[in-house]
Amino acid sequence: MQNYKIDILTYNISGSVKSDCADIAFQNNGTFPVVLNNGYTLSPNSVLSFSANNDEIDRTIYTFTFPAGAGISGCNLTIIRKVYI
Repeated sequence: MQNYKIDILTYNISGSVKSDCADIAFQNNGTFPVVLNNGYTLSPNSVLSFSANNDEIDRTIYTFTFPAGAGISGCNLTIIRKVYI
C-alpha cells in the first residue's frame, strides 16, 4: 500500500510549481485566463487535470502566467496534487 497526501495550493500571481506527484489538477477560479507552460490557456471557471498510471510520478515543473496588468483580485489559480509520501 502506498501512502499519499493531498496538497491544495492557491496562487494569485504568476509563478511555477513542481509537480512531483501522481495526479495534478489546475482550477482557474479567477476572472482572467491563466497560461500554463507557455502553451495552454485555462479559461476562467475551468479545470485541467493530469493523472499518472500506477507507479508513475510526474516530475514536470508547471509555470503559470496571468495577463500583464491583471489585478490580484481577478487572479485565482488553485492547484491540487496527490503526492506520495
